[in-house]
Amino acid sequence: MKQSNRIWLPAYCDPNSFLPAVQETVVLFSRRPYLFQDFVGRALSFLKSEEVTKMGFQYDPKRALPCKWKCSDESLFGVDLVLYAYTGHYPFDKGRIGGVYNETALGAAVHHSSVNIDFGGSHVGYVPEKNGGSYGRIARPLNDRQTSTDCGYLMAALAPFKEVYDDACKNIFLFRPDGRQVIASIPNEFLQPGWSTNRIKLLVDIERFTTGPVPYNVGNPYTHKVAGRSLFYVSPEFLGGIDPRLPDQSFMTTEPQPIGNELTADYFSIYDSEAELVGGVPVKRFLPYAKYILSSKVAPYPLKAAVTSSNIEHNRLTDSVRVEEFRTASFASFTGVFIDIYDEKLDCYVNLFQPVGLSIKPAGKAREIEISAAEIHHIFDNLEPAQPQMSLEGVLGYERADHVLDSFSYRAEGCH
Repeated sequence: MKQSNRIWLPAYCDPNSFLPAVQETVVLFSRRPYLFQDFVGRALSFLKSEEVTKMGFQYDPKRALPCKWKCSDESLFGVDLVLYAYTGHYPFDKGRIGGVYNETALGAAVHHSSVNIDFGGSHVGYVPEKNGGSYGRIARPLNDRQTSTDCGYLMAALAPFKEVYDDACKNIFLFRPDGRQVIASIPNEFLQPGWSTNRIKLLVDIERFTTGPVPYNVGNPYTHKVAGRSLFYVSPEFLGGIDPRLPDQSFMTTEPQPIGNELTADYFSIYDSEAELVGGVPVKRFLPYAKYILSSKVAPYPLKAAVTSSNIEHNRLTDSVRVEEFRTASFASFTGVFIDIYDEKLDCYVNLFQPVGLSIKPAGKAREIEISAAEIHHIFDNLEPAQPQMSLEGVLGYERADHVLDSFSYRAEGCH
């Protein structure tokens, strides 16, 4: 019988359990994001269109309540100002720190207006660079322009997971001692949670990653175990999936080599042994996706975290508006990822917006009409933006920030 260490995993980490997929960052960022001001202008034009009217959604700018659900970070204050400039109303807040949607605010928002126009999502800092830029940090002008994490909530939540994952990438070794099978030397703390005192546990899936332990042979020194480590034969499945761009000799030498970012989500699980659960599901809803966020080869993990969180919170928003209490209300919910850039020229933050999805629930309907990110781009790119109610120069301090959008040079690997 093949050995397994899956018994130690919490139920939400079981590799055999279905986990709903979220959008791939590589697909979302095959298209350039919008300046948030341009996105809002196009969104309002779309709501006035005959296409939306045929959906049963009645948009009256004088009655609609603009709403935001986003993090409280000062890098996102421009979002509030843009919505104020375009609608003439200060947006109602449906968000919590970290870009978490606050469903308890929904009743109050509907009390103010039965037509809610929602703009929200997670955010991530971006520093433009020639090589595609870097994610997860941003300059803070009120703190001598020192850089710090952005979104701080998501980055702080993921930091201990990232530390353990990086440690595993450096300390799981692969080698080929006899010219035949590739062997993995794995620290025992990554095989059984009791061997680690860290509350964050990473377990290599020996069912999938290996074909079994290496038996001891007195005549073969490489089979002699090192204290605190175990040896396994590496599965052909793993070896067949190694990036073909790597040198042919990778992991084929007699000298052990770190596995590096070849430790992908198919071959390990990672979890917080002290995570708060409700009904077996983590209160921090992104935790089941942590291994996919950390080990992505095509997207920086801060950006993938923001995309994942936006997907999860969008689902919570659309689920909350379906209840009978809000049946007579209507909602247009634009969800995406806010990309925050501190611009030295303007001496302020500028927000880009990459749409993730749009749902439109007409009054009297229980379910919403869903529009994908690709459809949003297709529709919006051909729309003339609505004009703001107030001067953007007067509200934001600048009229246009096209140079900031032009500085966004990142494209996910595979989209070049």
